Amino acid sequence: MTRSHLLDLEGLSIRIDQHGDVDALFDELLSKGEESEAVQDERIPYWADLWPSAIAMSLHLLRSELITPATTVTEIGCGLGLPGIVAGMLGAKEVIFSDYLEEALVFARRNWALNNSSAARFERMDWREPNPAFAADLLLASDVAYEQRFFDHLPQAFRALTRPGGRILFSEPGRGVAKDFLAGLPGRGFEVKTTMVTGEWNNLPYEVGVYELRID
Repeated sequence: MTRSHLLDLEGLSIRIDQHGDVDALFDELLSKGEESEAVQDERIPYWADLWPSAIAMSLHLLRSELITPATTVTEIGCGLGLPGIVAGMLGAKEVIFSDYLEEALVFARRNWALNNSSAARFERMDWREPNPAFAADLLLASDVAYEQRFFDHLPQAFRALTRPGGRILFSEPGRGVAKDFLAGLPGRGFEVKTTMVTGEWNNLPYEVGVYELRID
């Protein structure tokens, strides 16, 4: 069972399919029991929803000139894949979608095919253990900093997955838990340019920070 969204982003029509019952996915996770690796690692199916942070990042891509025909792109924690799909529609040379859950990659692959006729890559990767082979000119990280336990790993992932001279786009919807992480990025060797993106999704307003990072 799936649910479809037809988005109009800056005049660009994009179809995104998502799982039709996110609650059922959560119940399935809990049914595995407390000893399950998936439960202990808290693999909550956030990937199965379309989040404002992904929409905001996509809008930023459409409003900027970050994508050229020579740009290679990798999206980490891709979920449904919207930002990577937009990068492909803008003409990126190569797009790699990565997630540590195969179910997310299934939907990202499906959504790519709904919107792009060219090929893309879909790779299983936990960005806490980044594979430098997937490094790109532009790294997309939409709403990946939602738990404190991830923050120590993100700078390492940013460095390992961004080619020399490249950029990172990181979007975050203003969660208090991410405040110190964001404030500390300059001290970790990142130049930071912030753009606030506002809009409405599911009849609710949103304001998302899109952070363009360069490695000093």
